[in-house]
Amino acid sequence: MSSIPYELLIPSGLLTASIYALRRYKIRKWGWVTNKSSLKGKLFIITGANTGLGYETTKALTARQATTIMACRNISKANEAIENIRQNTKEGQLIPMELDLASFQSIRKFASEIKLRYPDFYCLINNAGLAAQKPEFTQEGFEVHFGVNHLGQFLLVDLLKDNLKKNNSRVVVVSSRMHEIEASVDIENLGKWVDYDSRLNRLYNNSKLMNFYFARELYKRGFNVHVLCPGLCHTDFFRHYDPKWYHYLVFSPIVWLMLRSAEQGAQNIIYSATDSVTDEKRNPVTGYFVSNVKMRKSKFPFDEQISVRLWNESVEAIEESGRSS
Repeated sequence: MSSIPYELLIPSGLLTASIYALRRYKIRKWGWVTNKSSLKGKLFIITGANTGLGYETTKALTARQATTIMACRNISKANEAIENIRQNTKEGQLIPMELDLASFQSIRKFASEIKLRYPDFYCLINNAGLAAQKPEFTQEGFEVHFGVNHLGQFLLVDLLKDNLKKNNSRVVVVSSRMHEIEASVDIENLGKWVDYDSRLNRLYNNSKLMNFYFARELYKRGFNVHVLCPGLCHTDFFRHYDPKWYHYLVFSPIVWLMLRSAEQGAQNIIYSATDSVTDEKRNPVTGYFVSNVKMRKSKFPFDEQISVRLWNESVEAIEESGRSS
């Protein structure tokens, strides 16, 4: 039986050790929330709480004795997530509630129930979002990146604005550093499926830029808003892309080295929901957002006219949908 030459074992061992060391370095660089103080008595609302980043955020908040409303499209999956969380901690309180951000009717029903049953909440975490490969549309006919990632949470915040202002509640907006890459607010095509000539999902990138613009306008209007990038994470977020078996084979080493776990990515959401502080110099309007559990400044050249116009176009899209229905 042949054996691997000794002179090849040392380089391969060094390579393995180097890759492992690089991974450990990245984990430290990505950062972790160190504050473990109790959140007892504080009510959090988080969209998309049953999976991925939302699930990990919910689990962490619950372990710190928070009460968390899990706003999920599928109540059965929300209850499954609760069962899984309860295997790790008996702390806190978990409340599943139905919310489909692809339906204005669902959003309005959810907001009405919140205002009636849970009017005094500490934080609203706008986590839910998606990336689609093929044309998909909301119940109102908007392509899903605009309709779910931006317009759905825009409407939700608008419906809860009085409660947010009254309690000075935190509003957490999950954007992405993809807002800096081939992203724009294509005013003329808002809500339309457009096949851009790009290897990237421009519709997704554009929606993440809209998230940031939305956070900026909220901050101008006096809301306690915090925008963040969770980092590129290994979750079921790209389930719409239907990867093949050989994709897993080819990309698994890259995923292990470069991508964060859902738990690691959730640290930025947890930090924004509990510890992040904005001030006159560092806030969404000046381009600052949470990344690697600290503030950094966006490289994107924000345009004030686009910022205001996107807000107005969003209001008009919601009103027009109401008139047509």
